Amino acid sequence: MAPEMPDKNDAATSFSFHGNLTSLLLHPVPSNVGEHLFYALDASFFCRQGETSCNSATNMMAMINNVSFQLPTTAALLQAHYHGNISSMRELPDRAPRMFNYIETLEPTSKATSVRRLRYNSTVEIVFQSPILPGSYSNPMHLHGHDFFVLAQGVGRYDANTDVAKYNLVDPPMRNTVLVPLFGWAAVRFVTNNPGVWFLHCHFGYHSSSGMAVAFVVDNGPTLDSTLPPPPEDLPSCEITIVEWHMNNGNMVLFRDFHISTFV
Repeated sequence: MAPEMPDKNDAATSFSFHGNLTSLLLHPVPSNVGEHLFYALDASFFCRQGETSCNSATNMMAMINNVSFQLPTTAALLQAHYHGNISSMRELPDRAPRMFNYIETLEPTSKATSVRRLRYNSTVEIVFQSPILPGSYSNPMHLHGHDFFVLAQGVGRYDANTDVAKYNLVDPPMRNTVLVPLFGWAAVRFVTNNPGVWFLHCHFGYHSSSGMAVAFVVDNGPTLDSTLPPPPEDLPSCEITIVEWHMNNGNMVLFRDFHISTFV
């Protein structure tokens, strides 16, 4: 006889299970944190300009710290970093522009190719906070190029005065993706030991393409092995067409397309 299983929409049971996972292998958790980042995640439907009702058409915009990530239109980010042109991108703030009650209040949003520069071999701690917004979901945040320790997850507004005590610094799981629960938070920690440009984004495709992302620019280290190699000599000089899609009445529709030049 099969055991009685929880309902597929039983978020409390799912969260309780994932929030109590530990690691079988005891890796030392880095303790000297050099970068503290607080990322408020938003994803919501909004009315088009001039509309008073969203019943006929809706658009989705997603963001981190009120900045909706836009793909670059001139050169790939890794090329821009290697050639020292990354300063033309917008530096994503370490925290939202204004501290507010993330589970109640809406804040204005801007669009930019947002990046965050990180020193090589620095310990970075990120607290992700999911606000309560129309159309919001839990957000699986995925980091390229690094694995991180999942220190803790919680429901409600993150409070540094009390929630740090909940961190698992003994046997936390090591992953590259963490689920940030709806109306909740998650804390992760990792070491920037891989130079280059690495994408942090929600693993829901429509959240990522709508702007819930940032590019981490990790500086070179002191050795040849920790230094970003140059682009290959035969790197093609071509243009790539980028297509962005948005939601409209529950359907994915073309929003815009443009070209990125890959000339060295």
